[in-house]
Amino acid sequence: MKCVLILAMVIAALADTPSSVSSSKRQLRHEVDQNYQRGYSYAKGIGVPQDYAEAAKFYRAAAEKGHVAAQHDLAYLYEHGLGVECDFKQAAEWYRKAAQQGDAEAQNNLGALYATGRGVPQSDAEAARWYRLAAVKQDPEAMSNLGMLYLEGRGVKASFAEAFRLFREAAEFGQAVAQSNLAAMYVNGQGVPRDYVSAYVWFDIAADQISGCQELRDRIAKEMSSDARQRARTLAAAKRVQIAERQREALP
Repeated sequence: MKCVLILAMVIAALADTPSSVSSSKRQLRHEVDQNYQRGYSYAKGIGVPQDYAEAAKFYRAAAEKGHVAAQHDLAYLYEHGLGVECDFKQAAEWYRKAAQQGDAEAQNNLGALYATGRGVPQSDAEAARWYRLAAVKQDPEAMSNLGMLYLEGRGVKASFAEAFRLFREAAEFGQAVAQSNLAAMYVNGQGVPRDYVSAYVWFDIAADQISGCQELRDRIAKEMSSDARQRARTLAAAKRVQIAERQREALP
């Protein structure tokens, strides 16, 4: 009887070895990842009919286990009312969880909620804080948003120079709003000497994504010589190639 008890104790001890614990953790991570992938498939309609409600169910299962992408994507569904009732407080809660794990998109999106006072008390200072955390990770949207706060002096001390720097960085990654704002700063001579050629370049590139920028480009073109317009077109073509290369390099 004593031998049987000792054997049982040995078996129980072996069950709690680092190897078995590690295997359990791997199994749990696998299940969490599977739930996220199922949610993603339903959200995008990959291999199954698109169903945001089903996506939300699987995202939640993974998000509650700390899966950062699931937390971000669940927040997005709440923010936009996809598969769940639109709920900015829930969106802020889940963006915050992902943001605290270092997710740049979640940090930017949480900043945007603070900037507009949706689901959280409106605070430009908090918006700037979260935008900055994402901007240092070179998130183009966050750089553009933070640049706007510096341009307008909201939540930070106004600085044309800092706004210009941030817009320029975001523009080089293909962020269209930043491209348009950068062009406007060149037109107005804010944070940089007035330069219609550079303004033309960035309005022209931004026009690929934003309606209205073509009209702004054409308006300043009337103030330029034919040689300057031709030089601007050449520079814009070269810049598009540079941006495309940078975007490819940034792909995971």
